[in-house]
Amino acid sequence: MWEKGAVTCGYGEIDTQDLSLIGRDNGRTRMKTQLFKPGMRFFKGNTHAHSTASDGRLSPEAVFETYRATGYDFLALTDHWHVCAARDWRGMLVIPGAEYDFSFPTQVLHLVCLYRDEGDAAGIARGMSHTDVIRHVNQAGGICIAAHPAWSLNTPEFLKSLDGVEISEVYNTMSDEPFNAPRGNSESLLDVAAANGKPFRLVAADDSHPYAGEQCAAWTMVQAETLSVPAIIAALREGRFYATQGPDFHDITVEGDTIAVETSPVSRVTFCSNLYWVEGRCRAGSGLTREVYRVHPGERFVRVQLTDANGKRAWSSPIITEHLLG
Repeated sequence: MWEKGAVTCGYGEIDTQDLSLIGRDNGRTRMKTQLFKPGMRFFKGNTHAHSTASDGRLSPEAVFETYRATGYDFLALTDHWHVCAARDWRGMLVIPGAEYDFSFPTQVLHLVCLYRDEGDAAGIARGMSHTDVIRHVNQAGGICIAAHPAWSLNTPEFLKSLDGVEISEVYNTMSDEPFNAPRGNSESLLDVAAANGKPFRLVAADDSHPYAGEQCAAWTMVQAETLSVPAIIAALREGRFYATQGPDFHDITVEGDTIAVETSPVSRVTFCSNLYWVEGRCRAGSGLTREVYRVHPGERFVRVQLTDANGKRAWSSPIITEHLLG
């Protein structure tokens, strides 16, 4: 995924003709772009949940109401090998989706797949290979998400092999304590994958099953034109989203060789990359709302992570940065 012909990042490919030229620095043209569109609304959603249609405890209707009552704008009900229909549930959008699972000798692969229409899943059945499922979903215009890769014991090499899967769960509530072994957080594994050429875009989700406290704990904020299935799918495909347990990104701006972030008040802003040591990458304080980071030589990507006063986190997708240093 490392490309030099265009400005690329975890937020999709940005045509350099769309960037604002703002002068020159040491003979190099400096360009500026905002990775989110000014003034466009963000919608709060969960991309991974289960019901009694597979192995969840609540009926689909009860799941819908649980999320609607908590202020979610959209929900993808992703029962195992079972696709739900799109609908409007009392003002909350329900996106068609399913989860497909595959077993290997030392790991498993769970794919959360979102569709524009439930009919797009026709033809997918147990016994198909994961590559065939990925191909089918993409040809139908859907989205494939690698679910809980740390819980699945996925290796970076395996993740890199997933052609057609560009999004991964960086955090999955059900895959963490007290519901599971503490493998809900996949940020370190996904950094290794990114450092080796597979920079996934990042979502967070609940993977709700028992509805015993894991629900409504991690979500994805998607910046879309409208609250509709086509618009949400398009925004996910284009990378206009971030993952969170509470903190918010208001803006991420790339200007020359710097990355500026504007956020809700947080206690820590960390700039993670493929370099194992960078001085000054961790910023700590009370009520931080804006930080600027200068990309260092050798940094191929930078991912921004927020932590608030309650220890809740938010994650940007990796921004591909090697082009910024010329």
